[in-house]
Amino acid sequence: MDSKSDHSEASKSLISREAVDWLLQRIFQLPKKWLIITIILILISVCEISWSKKELFSFKFRVTNTTAIFLSLIWLPSILKVFALSGGALKTPLGEIGGSGMKTMLESLTADSLGFLIEQTKLAEEVAPPKQQEEMRQIRQEWQKVYASTIPVSEGRQEMERLAERYKQLRITMPSGVQRTFEMESVAGRMRALAPEVKYSVQEVKDLLQSTDQGKRLLGLSVAEWSGDPIYFDLILHLIRHSETAFEQTSALRAMEKMVSKLDTHQKKDLRAALLEQRNFNEEEKRWIKPDSNRWVLSDRLLSALNE
Repeated sequence: MDSKSDHSEASKSLISREAVDWLLQRIFQLPKKWLIITIILILISVCEISWSKKELFSFKFRVTNTTAIFLSLIWLPSILKVFALSGGALKTPLGEIGGSGMKTMLESLTADSLGFLIEQTKLAEEVAPPKQQEEMRQIRQEWQKVYASTIPVSEGRQEMERLAERYKQLRITMPSGVQRTFEMESVAGRMRALAPEVKYSVQEVKDLLQSTDQGKRLLGLSVAEWSGDPIYFDLILHLIRHSETAFEQTSALRAMEKMVSKLDTHQKKDLRAALLEQRNFNEEEKRWIKPDSNRWVLSDRLLSALNE
């Protein structure tokens, strides 16, 4: 009798293949209007038209950072559907799938993949329309909790230091390219997830931000961004002006955005001057805020906040 009851309960908990197929079709079915708009934006972003003095014009295709952003946004509706799964149960015509299944799936990802996913969601959050930014933020925070739960609190500081060393070694040993970008964003995503869990003192964060070690600076920026404390303003401003890499400046701009509402008049003036200087893009002079980049988007938002 008990075995029949157990079998009945197990049958209820199982999801049929048809239910899973139905779910996947709904997740990856993109709204037509959204798809049309993003494709148009992608096409516009790859077209480059220039005119000569003889009133002739040339036309060529060129993939830019903007193109990559629009490509990632194609899947925004699907990402939001995935988030809906992680927040509760989803009823399908053939069964019900609970949020615990999505959590289990996320926990099965490697640390590298989950860290990259966190950082990519942060990027999508920055470029998403205002109405979707809060949804994307909730997705990111949920995924950060999943990663943080895999690291014992007592080992958080040690893990952060290991990640800082990993970032430094990536810069030294790996050639630039897709794989290195993946690795660096994975490191940044995992630091982002652990920043609230590791209790660094103000002086420790200041020391990290002033370090000659790129990995330690990234660690300091992660903690400073999480805290949003303007006590780090001068050091963050210095890194915006003197970042060794575009990747580092992105992190500095994100940290500055968290504290911008707490700045005084003098600090706002200094920040505005630094942003305008850096928006005069010149890679050789390490001015990294390039049009059609996420740093340009961040600098736009900062300048808007300074005018409020």
